[in-house]
Amino acid sequence: MTAELNEQWITERETLIEALDEKVSEVLTEELKELKDDIERFRDLEAEYADKLVESKGEMADTLKKDVEILIEKLDKFLEIRLTAEVDELREDVNKVKKNEFGKRVFEAFVAEFRKHYTGEDSVEAKLTEAEQRLEDALTSLEDAEKKIAKIERADKIRQVLAPVSGRTKEVMEAILKNVDTPLLEEAYKTYIGRVVKETSQEKDTKNTSTSEKETKVLAEGEKKEDAKPLKGGKAVTGDTTETLEEAAELNKESGVKSSISVEEKTRLQRLAGLV
Repeated sequence: MTAELNEQWITERETLIEALDEKVSEVLTEELKELKDDIERFRDLEAEYADKLVESKGEMADTLKKDVEILIEKLDKFLEIRLTAEVDELREDVNKVKKNEFGKRVFEAFVAEFRKHYTGEDSVEAKLTEAEQRLEDALTSLEDAEKKIAKIERADKIRQVLAPVSGRTKEVMEAILKNVDTPLLEEAYKTYIGRVVKETSQEKDTKNTSTSEKETKVLAEGEKKEDAKPLKGGKAVTGDTTETLEEAAELNKESGVKSSISVEEKTRLQRLAGLV
């Protein structure tokens, strides 16, 4: 009984295995066939997509070419119109410049001929030209004189402002006031004098502490030599130098000359204009 069952089980098992093998083979065959069909369809789609892509590129290229041609045509028309307007305007400007240049040359030639044949040394125009030249020279000299006066006034103002100080303090203040405007000298002096005096005093104390006996003796000898110098012509020495006095005298002389020239020229011009 047991042997029969074993044989039956073996027989059925082999039958089941064969059936499963056939079923698996059948299923695999169908799946492989479907996969192959899908691959073929994919290849067909890929080829179709490539064809459509090429076709689309061609259409886009044609459209772009047409648009570029239209744009170039419009640009050509615009540039032609604009360049024509610019050239016309340039031509008008050139003609205008030529006319002005021609008129200028004609006028200059007329003026030269007129002065050559119809003017003389005693003419009103010659006198007026001479008067203008003299007036211009007078104004130039007056300007130079004003500069010299301003220079003298500044030097005098600095001398007055720095009169209370001397020595190192005076030198420092002169350096500070060198670039200060003349009206602001007193204000700048009041602003910096306290600080300068303080710093100068500190420097002086430091130097006095480190000064040797030999330097003190030399300074004493220098003071004796200074006291031994005689006065020149019995005159007291002031802050004005010979150059400053000569410059002031020359300035006063020029100012008087310019004043007389201005009056004379004014009278002559009034006479020429028929006012006198």
